[in-house]
Amino acid sequence: MSEHRWRKDNDRNVRLYSERIAQHGYDVRALGWGSRESQARRFAVLGEVGKLTGRSVLDVGCGLGDLYAWMRRKRLRVRYTGVDITPGMVDKARARFPRTQFRVCDVLDHSQPVAAHDYVLSSGIFTHHSASASEFLEAMVRRMFDLSKQGLAFNCLSGWAERKERGEYHADPLKVVSLCRKLTTRVVLRHDYHPRDFTVYLYKNVRT
Repeated sequence: MSEHRWRKDNDRNVRLYSERIAQHGYDVRALGWGSRESQARRFAVLGEVGKLTGRSVLDVGCGLGDLYAWMRRKRLRVRYTGVDITPGMVDKARARFPRTQFRVCDVLDHSQPVAAHDYVLSSGIFTHHSASASEFLEAMVRRMFDLSKQGLAFNCLSGWAERKERGEYHADPLKVVSLCRKLTTRVVLRHDYHPRDFTVYLYKNVRT
């Protein structure tokens, strides 16, 4: 199982998103995004990590399958797998895309096998972690990078933001880049697309 200090946050997140699904259904508000436009902007930046067409993609924290829906609209033909810790989210994603693989899975739980994919993408999974949030981020980044064959892209609320919501985790972009450089020197920081958000790309030593 995941380390004990993160279980309480994981359980709280499952309850939070289960309640939001019950209240909002298939709606951006169930995921806590400000708008469809801001969600799509984040997806577009994640998608710029590399040439995704023809590659396998693991979506960690897939929610309702919105990233997969965005890829379909953009005609990105990928071999997609979505994982999420919230069963209700996975159920909704499966109903929405019954021919696509979605799993209830905690990637930090090594008893649950997860295959490596060419690219691992993750959007919004660090927002509601309070207990050892920076340690959780580092553990997740290490695990997701390990599951990637070519590259990883993830986003996080920024500590540089002028406006911060109470109860949300905002990371220092430079500290995140520093921990990513422990894994690879091939690191890109994107802080140019949203005033409260940043994205990091990490690459393995292979052509992308």
